[in-house]
Amino acid sequence: MQICSSMEISAPPEDVFKIISDLDAWPHHLPHFRWIRVMQNHPDHQIVRMACFRSCIPIDWVVRYESMPGKMEIRFTHLKSINRDLQVTWRVEPSKTPGHSIVTTIHDTTPLVRRWGKTVVEHLIRPFFIDYVAKRALQSFARHFELNPPTIP
Repeated sequence: MQICSSMEISAPPEDVFKIISDLDAWPHHLPHFRWIRVMQNHPDHQIVRMACFRSCIPIDWVVRYESMPGKMEIRFTHLKSINRDLQVTWRVEPSKTPGHSIVTTIHDTTPLVRRWGKTVVEHLIRPFFIDYVAKRALQSFARHFELNPPTIP
């Protein structure tokens, strides 16, 4: 089962990808994020611990993070906690509107459905973790570009 969310952002794909792929800056751009800590660096990925607030509840998780600039994608594989094995892809594509981008998050919840069941995923994990955190991140990145429009050479 896949859960997708998309948002148009008023900046070119290259500018958007540069910002969303910079995990160290996420707490600066995303008000609900508390911190991000790189636990391990590898040539093709990092192991990262991420933390944010879900309303006033602190949550954190550990992921394998990969950045693929050639595909304009970043990927996360959750390694621990309730969302272990969840695959998340952030994809940046050109919009039909010149100079704009479409950012899509794709959550492959198949491993979670197998582990917890479809009802738990749809009624607990999706609304509490996936929808809240991912949609808020998309909205915050869009807001960043509204307040900091890219300069046109």
